[in-house]
Amino acid sequence: MNEYKPLFDAIEELKERAREGWVIIVEGIKDVESLRNLGVNGKIIIFSGFASTADIVKDRDSIIMTDYDSRGMEIERGLVRALQSYGKTPDTRIKRKIFSNVNKEISKVEELHSFILKIQLGKNSK
Repeated sequence: MNEYKPLFDAIEELKERAREGWVIIVEGIKDVESLRNLGVNGKIIIFSGFASTADIVKDRDSIIMTDYDSRGMEIERGLVRALQSYGKTPDTRIKRKIFSNVNKEISKVEELHSFILKIQLGKNSK
């Protein structure tokens, strides 16, 4: 369980930022459900294009939580550029902390809740 402490810390940081009013940007509805199931409250929006998404969050602090695959990284790069044009730099660090601590077992945000459950169930069975 200790090996996953950085993962749980990153998820707690995500929850805390959401409580503080940061907007979380994800790729789809299953990502929203996964984060909600993990207890992430606050505003979560689904990516709808670089300009339109940036326009929605331009006045807020934001966290990009796209998948850790080629499409998710492409969306992240485009969103960072779009938001920087408004003078905002979104947080991508939390996403990196989360996905660097899942031992390459998952790469999608929608898989995060079930991955955490699996870890917690494994811990309880020992």
